[in-house]
Amino acid sequence: MNLIYVEDNPLDADLTRRMLAQQAPQMQLQLAGTLEQARALLADAARPCDVLLIDMNLPDGNGIELVAQVRHSRPGTTVLLLTGCGDEEAAVRALRSGADDYIVKDTRYLDTLTQTIAAARQRRLERPDHAPAQVLHVLYAERTASDVDLLRRRLRQQAPHILLDVVGSGEAVLAALEHGSPDGLGPVDALLLDYLLPGMNALELIREIREVRGLDLPIVVITGQGDEEAAAQAIRLGAHDYLVKRDLAMPRLQIALESACLQVQLERERRALAESERRLRELADAIDDVVWLSDPVAGRLLYISPAIERIWGLPAAGLLDDWHAWTAHIHPEDRERVLREIRAGAADRDNYDTRFRVIKPSGEVRYVHLRSFAVQDERSRTVRRAGIAQDVTEQHLQELRIQHMAYHDALTGLPNRSLVLDRLEQGLRMARHRGRMLAVIFIDLDRFKNINDTLGHLVGDELLCQVALRLRQQLPPEVTLARLGGDEFLVLIEDLTEAAQVAQTAEELVRAFEEAFLIDGHDLHVSASLGVSLYPRDGNDEHLLLEYADTALYRAKAAGRSTYCFFSPEMDRQAHARLRLENDLRHAIDRNELCLHYQPQFDARGRLVGVEALLRWPHPQRGMISPAEFIPIAEESGLIHPLGDWVLGEACRQVRQWQRQGHPEMRVAVNLSVRQLQRRGLDQTVRSELRRSGLEAAYLELEITESSMMEDPAGTMTLLHALRGIGVQLSVDDFGTGYSSLAYLKRFPLQRLKIDRSFVDGIPDDSDDIAIVEAIVAMARKMNLRIVAEGVETGAQHEMLTRLGCDEMQGYLLGRPMAATELEALLVRGRASAGASAGVGLSLGA
Repeated sequence: MNLIYVEDNPLDADLTRRMLAQQAPQMQLQLAGTLEQARALLADAARPCDVLLIDMNLPDGNGIELVAQVRHSRPGTTVLLLTGCGDEEAAVRALRSGADDYIVKDTRYLDTLTQTIAAARQRRLERPDHAPAQVLHVLYAERTASDVDLLRRRLRQQAPHILLDVVGSGEAVLAALEHGSPDGLGPVDALLLDYLLPGMNALELIREIREVRGLDLPIVVITGQGDEEAAAQAIRLGAHDYLVKRDLAMPRLQIALESACLQVQLERERRALAESERRLRELADAIDDVVWLSDPVAGRLLYISPAIERIWGLPAAGLLDDWHAWTAHIHPEDRERVLREIRAGAADRDNYDTRFRVIKPSGEVRYVHLRSFAVQDERSRTVRRAGIAQDVTEQHLQELRIQHMAYHDALTGLPNRSLVLDRLEQGLRMARHRGRMLAVIFIDLDRFKNINDTLGHLVGDELLCQVALRLRQQLPPEVTLARLGGDEFLVLIEDLTEAAQVAQTAEELVRAFEEAFLIDGHDLHVSASLGVSLYPRDGNDEHLLLEYADTALYRAKAAGRSTYCFFSPEMDRQAHARLRLENDLRHAIDRNELCLHYQPQFDARGRLVGVEALLRWPHPQRGMISPAEFIPIAEESGLIHPLGDWVLGEACRQVRQWQRQGHPEMRVAVNLSVRQLQRRGLDQTVRSELRRSGLEAAYLELEITESSMMEDPAGTMTLLHALRGIGVQLSVDDFGTGYSSLAYLKRFPLQRLKIDRSFVDGIPDDSDDIAIVEAIVAMARKMNLRIVAEGVETGAQHEMLTRLGCDEMQGYLLGRPMAATELEALLVRGRASAGASAGVGLSLGA
């Protein structure tokens, strides 16, 4: 710590130096014997000074004179004054001049000097602003040198915090105000003007300062005579006080200057406050929120912004007279709650935050978010209450839209899965409480995918919207209708007393699809299958009811579609058995449990011209499982695709192997399911399997059922042409059992028709079957197609079919399906005629 000690008494200076060396060796002490020496030390900016210890009486002046200068140039320095007597007036003058403390030189002052210095230093460091507020820089305009000298001496002795900067004329005053004070003391705090100045008197100078230059500096005028008229003119022009030199005493001048400065400061603060209030009011008037300020003690509204007229529809001026009038427009359902919250917030002297609805005089409803804040004084008393009211109507509506989107289907606007599950859970609780029934109806559109794939998703979406509308019209308002996704809907019926009510509703929903849907110029006929489960008969858990309704829906589709079916325990057992079979089928593919059997095909003269491959599944536990049992499961679960790919690849590989073993004309045909036809890239799959096996395309024949061809005739035609372009042969399986269009049939690139076994069974006894076969053969001849008859089991059937003109036949009479090793043995024994071609066909059914 660096300390400068100003003392003219060598004995006192030495005693103080030695004492500080013992008690505070960390202090670096520098001595000065006069004010002039002290000023020289302080003028050195590189010399630090933490503490300035000044004797009051020095040879060249009073120590107080140095305090004001230190406060101006080194505001962080701690200043203490030493006096030889306990003069209270001297102490007050020291403190008013800016000293941090004073010390009386009694017999014991050295004992506590270090503690006094440390305490004063701590106080100075804790002050947020080191600069003293009481130092005043006064520009003094005076033509008489003796008056200037007299005033300087009085100020140094009695008011050293007032620093004088002297000029001799009014022009010099204006120059100093424009270019800076001549002594370089910084900005001028006040003007002290002699009335009679050369060039222009004080009145003219004041007029120039106030009216021309617009300056608001404090001005005090002094004169050698008491002219009341001149004083009044000076005050009117903007002077703050007027003093007569003969009556001038130091306290009076000091008070006049400080009072003038205080008046100007207060006026500046008043103007700043008024400007701040004006800007705040403009801001409050411009924003969309209601801003208000009230006096809770007086029970009156101090301010409210014009936004109240937009939100409440009430004039702001009327609320200033009756500040409770706005509460009358709160929605009746919200009013009591809001008033209770307001009263609680006011009683607790706390902030409150609430939302409510406002009904405007026009009847329009707005949603408002109101926040109120308590404004407290230094004693924690609530003296004001401010608040903001925001119109959150759009935000509220957006929240409702988001909530609606979260629980409703975006396409149809119906409740979605989340919402209907929640209602189902609530409905079950209510049904248990009332002892009533509850029904869940699953609805699935039949063959909706065909419409989507053929006409596009826009038409499909419009169809779903029209279906939702038609179903909603068929149901009472209290019944929940939801869309679960895709073409699946769910109906939830509560408060039932008997199952017959549900059956009637299901019947009406099925009939609702009898009328076509007109969409984009298309008359679309679509049906629906329904599955129904009941509480408490079928289960008391929402997940069970949904599962059982889905199971019943599956049974309705299996029953021919466009119908409804109630759940039964037998369905549950079958569903579980079906699930187990599906899981086993997945493992069967991975474990290579599947195999192919081959059934030979012969021409009318008995020559082996081909074989048909049949898919078989020898289950490790259940034994051989019929394709009729597992193929539908494969189609519904999507396993048909890996199954079909495996069968196609295995058949091609086996035939190619037989060709390498000496049967070069061996031919293979693959029967495709409807799911395979709907799969994109089937032609690329066929091309890939042919390339992998090395089999030429001409030795592969693909069989397609008549019904699967008509699921999507246009798409099937495109696919068949692509397959034919590869070089494979194409045939129609089970011909005569479907509803094919001859217009389409003649355009398909086919090579064979296979007559279904249902027409062969009645031959030769059933004349109708004979007539049908004759017609098919005649049509095939016109279309250059070969005819293959299936299911030939008797010699009579073989003879009649030969007579009717069938080209090829297969059946138990000619040969049962056999494993590849058995067929290979048959080939080795030479049962095939030397000139016949042989083929292998794939069938995914028996």
